[in-house]
Amino acid sequence: MMEIAIVGLPLVGKTNLFDALTAGHAATAPRGSSLEPQRAMVRVTDPRLQALAGAFEPPKVTPATVGYVDTGAITGGAFESGQVTPGLLAALRSVDAFAHVVRAFESDRVPHVHDSIDPARDAQGLDDEFALADLQIVESRQDRVARELRVRKDPALNAEAAVLTRCREALEAGTPLRALEFSDAEDKAIRGFQFLTQKPLMLVVNIGEEQVGDDEVERPLAAWREAPNTRVVSLCVELEMELSELPAEDAATFRADMGLPDEAAMDRLVHESHCVLGLTTFYTAGENEVRAWTTGAGSTAVEAAGAIHTDFARGFIRAETAGWDELSELGGYAGARDAGKLRLEGKEYVVQDGDVLLIRFNV
Repeated sequence: MMEIAIVGLPLVGKTNLFDALTAGHAATAPRGSSLEPQRAMVRVTDPRLQALAGAFEPPKVTPATVGYVDTGAITGGAFESGQVTPGLLAALRSVDAFAHVVRAFESDRVPHVHDSIDPARDAQGLDDEFALADLQIVESRQDRVARELRVRKDPALNAEAAVLTRCREALEAGTPLRALEFSDAEDKAIRGFQFLTQKPLMLVVNIGEEQVGDDEVERPLAAWREAPNTRVVSLCVELEMELSELPAEDAATFRADMGLPDEAAMDRLVHESHCVLGLTTFYTAGENEVRAWTTGAGSTAVEAAGAIHTDFARGFIRAETAGWDELSELGGYAGARDAGKLRLEGKEYVVQDGDVLLIRFNV
């Protein structure tokens, strides 16, 4: 399961966001603390999965999941001063992406650590902190590689030295590594460093209730919205946390009364999380279970089969494939086959978002 770390300054709503995502059912560290990060698995609300379940009527329906990590607050100079504990740093490096909560709401009760509200400044501040941490690793590794190359020739080390130079030049110019394109060989050379600025980023703009629906809120972050591997989403974390504590029907009624979108902001955030992680959702469906799975965008049928079970990939023969909407409308495989909607795909077929796969294999 892929994980997203929720990061940001103190008192911006990180833990409240975590509570809203998990409906308050996960243990969390005290607000603003630097204790060990807390983790939770969040189920993805998926109307397509429910439509398939309606067609197959299985006893078990299993949604896809996304993992979230509630981290301690990170302030300016935290990496240089040692405020970032080894446990926190390890958690930051091990996740697949970041959800950086930046504050846009006004409150006399909750002071801002910089005494003013500026989401773009705060977004850049943490990126600068991450860049500094990455630069320290790059410089240290460059020194080590240079020493090794003085005593022996090694094409792999030469290639690593070249990509490290690219990384250093970008970081020193203020460019996060997520904005660079790396070849497969370059990516393999630096993958083990788990650079913070190479991870995809989702900026979560925490707005006040009076700002809901105000498009101007995200205007200061327009440049971030256009940046590679970056998403921007705004929501009122306090409101969503309160709604998460209500029964689903009451929450829906409240949304309607408030003129809010039918889709819960937390559901939208989870779907944005899937986008920032670069995931494709596919399904398996049968009389016993309908299940959603995730794989990297561009994955082949055999790679998707491996996500289900390694035996499926090892003995892959073919995948019988149809769109979720086709299977739902036609009542299952028999109806799809009769209508000519069930396709036979081989190993190299690129799985499309919403595909339903019936894997044929032999081991």
